[in-house]
Amino acid sequence: MNYERVKLQTIRFPEPPANASVFSDSSINRPGKGAWLYIVIVEEPSTPVKQILLIILVAFIGFFLFQSSVLVWRFHKGARFADQSVPFEAVNPESRARILVVGDSTGVGTGASRSLDSIAGRLHQDNPHIAVVNRSINGARVEDLLRQMTPEDDREFDIVLVQVGGNDILRFTPLDRLHDMITRVLEEAGRRGRHVIFISTGNVGLAPAFFPPLTWIYSSRTRKVRALFIEAAARVDVEYVDLFKERDEDPFLRDPEVYYAADYLHPGSEGYRLWYDELKRQTSINAVLRTTDGK
Repeated sequence: MNYERVKLQTIRFPEPPANASVFSDSSINRPGKGAWLYIVIVEEPSTPVKQILLIILVAFIGFFLFQSSVLVWRFHKGARFADQSVPFEAVNPESRARILVVGDSTGVGTGASRSLDSIAGRLHQDNPHIAVVNRSINGARVEDLLRQMTPEDDREFDIVLVQVGGNDILRFTPLDRLHDMITRVLEEAGRRGRHVIFISTGNVGLAPAFFPPLTWIYSSRTRKVRALFIEAAARVDVEYVDLFKERDEDPFLRDPEVYYAADYLHPGSEGYRLWYDELKRQTSINAVLRTTDGK
């Protein structure tokens, strides 16, 4: 017979039970009590319910290990995208408007098929009269953007585009520190440009790269960071592009193969197109650029 466990009991019996393996010692006999002190080992047979629970546990562990290996592979693929990505820039000596882009991989355009498909690239395609200076760096957090806005170019920019936040969500930057840093970044951006626009990220937890419970953890984290960013942008008087959607409203989930890059974390070219459309819909960037076009 197979047994799942052995229960140890110390019980005082006049006679040991029939299903017990008994070890006794006359030295611990208690005179006058009419009983021996037995150490009883009672074997408990396994049950179908316990077997089912064990199967479920093993299946869950197998699922978790499989998903973890897939996640590592996707992060490795994302790192390869980052190594191959180059931020879009446009040098135009005759430009009538200058845009500074600071940010993380979303400012670089990591995941897009070409740099022209990034938000900065699409801006230039629609507005060829502008010059674009892009100092975005893959992996940057909010605090890193202060170093991207160095005073080496003393000319004022017409627009400063801030694209950051995803890495602070993924790496759990403390919210109080994040609040202070984004405030400093947006204030510095205001000193560098006449108009500041802040774009963060969508619902990170919904990216197909993740699985429960990471999906739930990162969605909850994104909600908290989003609220913090919206408040900071309003206080500093900066336009904020809200890309957050819940699961039943997220266009990326309608066709992940189209809107996500192959790592299922970064946007692909079509994903950046959706973000660019939101930038134009939610902000005054087109109106600002029209005033510089001279048409």
